[in-house]
Formats: sequence, structure tokens, C-alpha cells
Amino acid sequence: MVSLHKAGVSRREFIHCAACASAAGTFAMPASAFAGPNAAMRGAEVVHEFPYGAVQLTGGVMKRHYDHVHAHYLALDNDRVLKVFRQNAGLPAPGPDMGGWYDRNGFVPGLAFGQYVSGLARIGATTGDKQCHAKVAALVDGFGKAFVAAKNPYAGPKAQEQWAAYVMDKYVVAMVDAYRLSGVEQAKTLLPIIVDKCLPYISPVSRDRIGKVDPPYDETYVLPENLFHVADITGDDRFRKLAVKYLLDKEWFDPLAAGDDVLPTKHAYSHTIALSSGAQAYLNLGDAKYRRALENAWKYMEPQRFASGGWGPEEQFVPLHQGKLAASLKSSKAHFETPCGSFADMKLARYLTRFTGSPVYGDGLERTLYNTMLATRLPNSDGDYPYYSDYGSAGEKRYYHQKWPCCSGTLVQGVADYVQGLYFHDDSSLLVNMYASSQVRWDRPGGAVELVQETTYPVSDTVRLRVRQAGNGKFAIKLRIPAWTKGATLRVNGASQAAVPGQFAVVQRSWKAGDLVELTIPQPLRTLPIDDQNPNLAAVMRGAVMYVGINPWEGIDQQAIALPGALERMPGQEQSYRARVGDRNLVFIPYYNVDTERSATYFKTA
Repeated sequence: MVSLHKAGVSRREFIHCAACASAAGTFAMPASAFAGPNAAMRGAEVVHEFPYGAVQLTGGVMKRHYDHVHAHYLALDNDRVLKVFRQNAGLPAPGPDMGGWYDRNGFVPGLAFGQYVSGLARIGATTGDKQCHAKVAALVDGFGKAFVAAKNPYAGPKAQEQWAAYVMDKYVVAMVDAYRLSGVEQAKTLLPIIVDKCLPYISPVSRDRIGKVDPPYDETYVLPENLFHVADITGDDRFRKLAVKYLLDKEWFDPLAAGDDVLPTKHAYSHTIALSSGAQAYLNLGDAKYRRALENAWKYMEPQRFASGGWGPEEQFVPLHQGKLAASLKSSKAHFETPCGSFADMKLARYLTRFTGSPVYGDGLERTLYNTMLATRLPNSDGDYPYYSDYGSAGEKRYYHQKWPCCSGTLVQGVADYVQGLYFHDDSSLLVNMYASSQVRWDRPGGAVELVQETTYPVSDTVRLRVRQAGNGKFAIKLRIPAWTKGATLRVNGASQAAVPGQFAVVQRSWKAGDLVELTIPQPLRTLPIDDQNPNLAAVMRGAVMYVGINPWEGIDQQAIALPGALERMPGQEQSYRARVGDRNLVFIPYYNVDTERSATYFKTA
């Protein structure tokens, strides 16, 4: 990784240029992108992500959620966020306490700090918001002074006692993104200091928390993903060796690569995060077993997903073919850990898209994004955040019972990454992976390409993509046609092209500015059974979006309904349906549109 200093660009110049680009209505390209490890060491990618700043949302449901989260985290009080670290160092600590998990005597003091910094850096790099970069720099400076001055690297005793590895990982990702995306040189300096100071508290052995009542929870297998980044930034090979040490090869990657389903009973979120460590191991070490492990893990996860895309019940993977998901409805454990689980799952989908180029992972990413991360209840100003999604017969979007939980950190990171799943590219093709009003700039040897996407999808079925800048015009556009659609149509400047569900529609031509691609993706109503043991217990889907019955009455879970045939669209409404059940109307809306209403997800189908 070339630092901004070596590139002759100061942090102040970087922020100024990003802000100017944004103000001009063009693309705010980060000065330092994720260039990754030495090319000679890399595992092969079929397609590549765009750097933060190359893709921007311009409208629609994703952007509304993105903008709200951007504003919410930018408005967090710096002194309040830094207070626990300053207290730990014996420094002046103005501002009110955060409360909940975050405080000195909280469950995991200061846990989500690094994720707030990381998410703001990603949003700043994407939008060109110089205030995001300034906030990142101020938080890194305040944290750095406290961290160096403190005898103990952890802001409170429970942080080191319970999740020493997790907390260190969050510190690290903050500095990685602050340096790479916000140009904060101080963050690069802090990286080795953080690792060296935390390492004596990190267990040499990884242990799953499932079945373990008392801390510490020694899930050190979450560390390698970001340790590989530290090695890349610092050029110090000891961090790469440390990443390799903490890879969970024997218990996780080796059997998964060999085709053994070792998911059951394991803690779901942490092991899915560990798959991202395997992805970085593949990129850095070039060992194909890590790619095979990720592909097989995805395959084993699929049968135990709720209709939303999230896995369950509770926080662990379950043995398949035992009706565990259906049983969770009766035991009030029909939960998915959101946004944490969504963040892990969305990263996995993007890594697998890069490694395979397959559209199946775009289908999965879309389903998880709309029904989990985007469907979370918005936080308030007092530290109340969503944690679980509830798919029971009287589910509610409740806040977690303690303030500032771990999901307050993954929420901002996950939403900041919405832009990363929209487009990918190889040397000669631009891949349109998801549909949302957005724009992408692709800098390539044949000249810069800019594509503008206009749509209200998934509200409507139509997508328009216009080439704003074509470079030399010698490239293909590939559009993901979801496997669940029927009758998709594709026109290029009015001429029909083939569009097959479950494949990429490939349009190869000599492109010119003004060329128009029009895609229609019908989103049929269908049902999705909860598991293979209960085919007549199902949720309603419209395309990738999960629809739920709002204001359900007691006993609704015992009434058989002829779904989806009984559904009719509400008059004048594009996203609401109703079914007549006895003498009542059961109204279905997208789960992402549910606010404080109760909702039911699964129904007996007639």
C-alpha cells in the first residue's frame, strides 16, 4: 500500500480534493484504495470490487437509509465517545457517559468505537464529506493520546476479560480505514502500537463461546482479516505471521474445504466473520482451500436461513433436517442477530462474488441487504439500537435491552458498504450486481467509463442504465438476472437482448455516451418454506423482498391461508397486499417498511 505521504499527498490535500470532487457532482475517489497484498501472493479474483468513492447512491430506499445513518453517526458527540478511553488513561474526560455496554463498567467498554470510526471513514470516502474525514481524524487523535498514555489498552476490565480479541479487532479496523480512506497518518503509526499493547491479553487458543458460560470468549479467529491489512499497510511480515497463526484451519477451514459440514452448534456470527479471515487468507496466501471453504460454507448455510436471508435460530448454526427453524417459532427464538449477522453475511457474499463471478451470491446479498440491514429499526439518541430481528407470530422491532450494543457498530459499517455490492468489474466487463439508483466510475486503460442507473427497484420492476462516459467503448456490461424472476426483458437502445434467470445477461458492443440499457425484472409473489421438514409453513416473498403480515391477531399462526394466491394488491399502493382471512383483512408490506407495528412472518399455507 502506497501511503499518502509517499504519494506526495497530504491528508489535508486529500480531504480538500475529495470535497471539491463531491461539490462538482463528479466522483470523489479516495487517494488510497484497497490495493491489497503483493500480486505474486494473491489468490485469483474473477471480478474486483470498486474502491470506496467510485460508486455512489443517488436515490431510492437504500440511499434514504444510508443518508439517515450517515447523519446519525456524524452527529455523535466526540467527547462522549472518547470519554471511557480518557478515563482509562487518567486524562480529563469531559462529556456525559455513553451508558450501557460502552462505559467503564459496562459489558464491553468501548467495544464499538472502532466501528464508528471505520464506518465514518467509509462514508466519507464514498460521499466526499470532509466533515466525516475531520471527525475520523479527531477521534483517532483523541483515542491515540489516551491509548498511548494508558497502562492497560482496554477501556474497562470487562473488555479484556470477555472479548479481548474482538475489542482489539475493532481498534485495528478503525486505524486501517482511517489511514486508507481518510488519510490519517497517525492511524498508521498507531497500528503496531495497538497490536503490541493488546497482544499479551489475547488468548493463544481460540474457543467457541457456544457451550461456554463464563468469559473470556477467546474467539481469536476473528483477527486475521484485519491483521493481513496491518501487514500490508506497515510492510511488517510479523503481522502476516500473526494472522496465519490465528486462522482456524484445523477446526474450520480444513474440514469445510474437504466438504465436511462443521457448522452445526458453532457460534454463527463469529464463524461467519472468520470466513472473511479465510477470504483474506486466500488473497494473501494464494491457498485455494480457503476459497473452497467459503463456497462450501455458503452452501451449508443456505438451508438454515430464514426468509430474510439471516440464519438462526438465536446465535448458532443448527443441525440440518431437524426442523429447528420451525421449532424456533414456537420457542420464541425465531431471531436473527441483526445488524451483526447481516454485516458478516454481506461481506461473505461480496468475497464469493469476487472469487467466483457467480450471480448466486448477488441473489443472496440482495436478499440479506433488503430484509435485514435495511430493515433494522432506526436508532435513537440515547444509545438504543436494534439487535435481533424477530420472525415470530407477533414479532416486534425492539431495541436491545442494553444501550450501545455491538450492533451499533456493525450498523454503520454495514450501511456504509451498501455501495460495495452494487457493481464489480474485470479487465473488460462492468458487472451490475444490484439495482438501485446510483452511479459508478470505472477508470480503465481504455479511458474512464461512467454509468448512471435510475430505478425505484424493488418498488417497481424497471431499471434504466445510461452510459454517461464510454472511454474507448470496448467493454461488456453484465447484468445479474435474479434466479427467482420470470419473464425478464432487456433492451439496448430499443433492441431486445436475452435475459435468463440465474445468469448474467452479457451485452457486448462498442459503447457510446448516451447508450441506454432498459431492464425489466418482474418480481413475482411466492412463498418460501421455513425448512425442509415444514413445507407448508412459509413466508411471503416478492422478488428478493420479504413481506410480513402487520398487526397480526392472536391465533393467526394456526389459520391456514392460500398464499400467495389469496393476495391482492391494495388499491393505489405498489408495495401493499391484503388477504381475506375469515372476516378480517391481513395486510402484507415489505419488512423494511415495518416501523413499530407488530408483524408475523410465517404462515400455514393452504
